[in-house]
Amino acid sequence: METANLDEILRKLVAGEELMLVDLAMTKVGRSHIIRILVDRRGRVTISQCARLSKKIKNTIDADMLLNGTDYRLEVSSPGVGRLLHTEVDWNRTIDRKLRVELDDDVIIDWLEHYDAGVLTFRSGREVPVDAVRKALEVLE
Repeated sequence: METANLDEILRKLVAGEELMLVDLAMTKVGRSHIIRILVDRRGRVTISQCARLSKKIKNTIDADMLLNGTDYRLEVSSPGVGRLLHTEVDWNRTIDRKLRVELDDDVIIDWLEHYDAGVLTFRSGREVPVDAVRKALEVLE
């Protein structure tokens, strides 16, 4: 099985569950594979959604012999609050969440209301281009 084909299949399974793929890492360790998938959605992804996706992925890999019977470990989880935000998926998944955004000369702690065309819009009405963001992460209330 080519990694590119497995990658495409995994992406389709994630999208089929109406989740956002935050990160996908496939590593070969000896004769085994480790597949780590981070997913999220607006609102928050639940443990049961991760478990359902994990089961679908496992069933697909096993039924279609995608890893040719090779041993593998599958990890499906959410990215967690402390993960740095920097991709378009990150901005879209954290809409309606409180963020801490560091700029060159300022720090914004506010709820992200909207993301479009490279611009973050916060509840306060402040707009920030993502190019100006030095560091950003979600914070707990």
